[in-house]
Amino acid sequence: MNSIHRAARTLTFALCAAALAGQAHASCAAPKDMNGVWRSNDGGTYYVRQIGNQVWWMGQSSDSGKNWTNVFSGIRTGNTVKGTWADVPRGQVRSGGTLTLTISGTTGVLGFARASATGGFSGSKWFMNCDDVVLNPVP
Repeated sequence: MNSIHRAARTLTFALCAAALAGQAHASCAAPKDMNGVWRSNDGGTYYVRQIGNQVWWMGQSSDSGKNWTNVFSGIRTGNTVKGTWADVPRGQVRSGGTLTLTISGTTGVLGFARASATGGFSGSKWFMNCDDVVLNPVP
């Protein structure tokens, strides 16, 4: 194989790899609102529902909620959500309190973080798992 063919094949491979990476990355686009299944740095999974400016969730520990399960209800104003949370009897009932979240992103929700909390709420950062197993491998 001459050097021109080798260079053309290398370039074709590079372009295909770039195209596949672009397609895989596109599957990780930020949602337009908070709806979806979110993971947190507390090890929990949060099932979030946003209708208009109202936000609800049910969150549970990684052991299917045996350690803790909580609910949240709040109001979204811009990139801030303020509301109340409470542990429910599915897990070990512990506490409840207030929670303020700050949303990252301007055209979509890239994630959100705890700005303030009362009652000992442990989660502080939420992110959405990406379906792309190349760029974001699933454990």
